[in-house]
Amino acid sequence: MKNHKQITINDVAKASGVSDGTVDRVLHNRGEVSEKTKSKILKVIKELGYRPNIYASLLSLKRQYTIIAIIPNFQSGEYWEQVYSGIQMGQNDDINQNIKIEIMYFNQFDYNSFETACSHTLSLNPNAVLIAPIYKECATNLAIELKKLKIPIICIDTKIDDSFYLAYYGIPQFESGYLAASLIMGDCHGKSCEVVNFSMNRGDVPENESTRNRYKGLVAYAKDYNVDCVIHECSIQPNNFLENMKILSYFFKIHPDVNKLIALNSRAYMVAEWLEVNNITDKFLIGFDALQKNLDCIRRGYMSIIIAERVEAHVHKAIISLIRYLVLNQEPENKNNYTSMDILNKHNVDFY
Repeated sequence: MKNHKQITINDVAKASGVSDGTVDRVLHNRGEVSEKTKSKILKVIKELGYRPNIYASLLSLKRQYTIIAIIPNFQSGEYWEQVYSGIQMGQNDDINQNIKIEIMYFNQFDYNSFETACSHTLSLNPNAVLIAPIYKECATNLAIELKKLKIPIICIDTKIDDSFYLAYYGIPQFESGYLAASLIMGDCHGKSCEVVNFSMNRGDVPENESTRNRYKGLVAYAKDYNVDCVIHECSIQPNNFLENMKILSYFFKIHPDVNKLIALNSRAYMVAEWLEVNNITDKFLIGFDALQKNLDCIRRGYMSIIIAERVEAHVHKAIISLIRYLVLNQEPENKNNYTSMDILNKHNVDFY
């Protein structure tokens, strides 16, 4: 019968022929241990399948750790609520007795709000930071300062330059745009087609980094597969149903034959609402994120495909990775930890 006994530090020490203290120093990268002994211990750890007990490690410590999560504020049912849920999963784990997670909210449509959140975070001198770097330049500046202070930063939603973050957890943005393009332009190789991209009206604020990278993937696909694609742009309001009805009616009055529709953000349901009001079912609409409103639009037949990701799960993993790095000095498994890109349509949406 297979032995399911929990492997302990003492087991590793006995198998390595060293003391428990020596194993502990290797695990936490503390004190002097010869390379030969260290290699031997690491080999035994791998062979025995030993995993450090993060819960016991935290409970044995008197030190408190503070993690600040910088994310947009949100309304119920929006994408960022799923991010918040993932953070709360980390906060509610048993390990939270020594970990305090504070959320620094900002207005995603206000650059100054994001800049203020970053500045305030820096002034609080946290032990670690989780960030949705919507505005890359500002987020990079924060990451540079945090690196000087040896404060680790993990990115979600999108990335900044590789040298400034500990790890990334989330969907590959460029590739997700490329995937969306393949779904909407797959029948146009070597031909011409028209696509309309529905973006959010952000006023004078630049497009956020994740949407920009998805758009690059969209354009790259057209180029790679010789699609002579005209991409129309239609800017809609983030939270104004009546105004969007007017905007969309005007667009399709001018472009009645455009039937390939895409929203490189989580609000494709706003376009589907117009289609439903006008009982239009012959247009192909693709969007992102498994929001309840998006899923319902697929069920009712006014949206064709959603590219989804398991947001709560990968945000939770990001939080746990920060905790393991702080407490156990354990590096994340990968620099870039990509979540799957799930393609949902009317045939599988009820099973997601």
